[in-house]
Amino acid sequence: MLRRFGPIALLATATAATVLVCLLLGASHQVLDLVVIGAALVAGCMVDLRPAGRAPLPVALAIIPVLLRAATPDEFVVVVATAALVAAVSRRDLKSIAQRLLLLAELLAAAYGAGAVFRVIAASTSSSSRIGVLGALAAAATMELVIADLVALERDRRIAGLRDRAADVVVVSSGILMAVGYGGLAGHGRLGLWGPLLFAIPLVAAWYSFELLVRTRRTFRQTVQALGVAPELGGLTRAGHVERVAVLAVALGQELGIPAAELEDLETAAWLHHLGAVCLDQSASVEQPDSTAVAHAGAEMLRASHALTSAGDIVAAEPSLHRPPTDRSESASALMGQVLKVASAYDELTGGDESHAAWAVDALFTGPAYVYDGRVLTALERVLSTGARLT
Repeated sequence: MLRRFGPIALLATATAATVLVCLLLGASHQVLDLVVIGAALVAGCMVDLRPAGRAPLPVALAIIPVLLRAATPDEFVVVVATAALVAAVSRRDLKSIAQRLLLLAELLAAAYGAGAVFRVIAASTSSSSRIGVLGALAAAATMELVIADLVALERDRRIAGLRDRAADVVVVSSGILMAVGYGGLAGHGRLGLWGPLLFAIPLVAAWYSFELLVRTRRTFRQTVQALGVAPELGGLTRAGHVERVAVLAVALGQELGIPAAELEDLETAAWLHHLGAVCLDQSASVEQPDSTAVAHAGAEMLRASHALTSAGDIVAAEPSLHRPPTDRSESASALMGQVLKVASAYDELTGGDESHAAWAVDALFTGPAYVYDGRVLTALERVLSTGARLT
């Protein structure tokens, strides 16, 4: 925790020293406000809201509307450029220059895009109009999110759905409240820097809640992975099989356009699809347990937990999809069961050796159409070709 927030503590110390120097030099309140808001913008660039199913959002997106109320256009350009550059250089979790440049470009595009929208709307309405001020701030905050979504789409090749937009609501509402607190509304109620400070409390509470959810998801994921390797430790499956299947299954699901929330269930099912083997009685003469029995036993175990019910349905669907060629089941669990089936069969054929990828894919394609879904096999071919594992 100290290592994570060390740069922010150092920034706070430097800001306090700068403010003290400005007071000794007799600087105006406008300059002091810009120093403090600029430092808050740098700190916001170093801290992200990390909701599930969505790319992280810098807290700085909620600070930018405050700067729009506090600075002239020229001051806004200078403060944003300086803060974004300092943040891109200072963030410790960015390992490459390309990542730092992407963060810098995202922050500059979001801030200047929001500033342009704010100025256009503010110029077309009365500065004392409540609706005009609120509309300009809301439009500016929304523009920030649009640019963040475009960056996420380019980087991750997917965009968050409406159900994953809790952090967006936090950014927009907090940004508007802090900006109104700073500059007031219709010429009344101006609190100065006390406004953003007071209205930042809900933003900090939301950040803390998202961090707790991140820890909970991480603990859940680690527990699933620990359970998934149990059959490997018992010698019931090849070492590394479930991890490779999980990675490939998620890649296939993304290629097929499966929603992010269902991809999590698919990944969980991939990690646990051999778990049923640990509770089956097998004679010493049988080398491998029956796959159908393993799937049904594992599915029953997973369905006993409400959080794992969907993963249990996928595991149960994996071995039982031997349907006539004319019957194409479109249920989510059936399609994901086929994804899991293809991913597992591919890994069994290659044994984790990617040099066998070509003939493994050929072997899967030569199977009857009622065993492996052609859509999933085509997605497998595309995924392997993209990863340069298949020519």
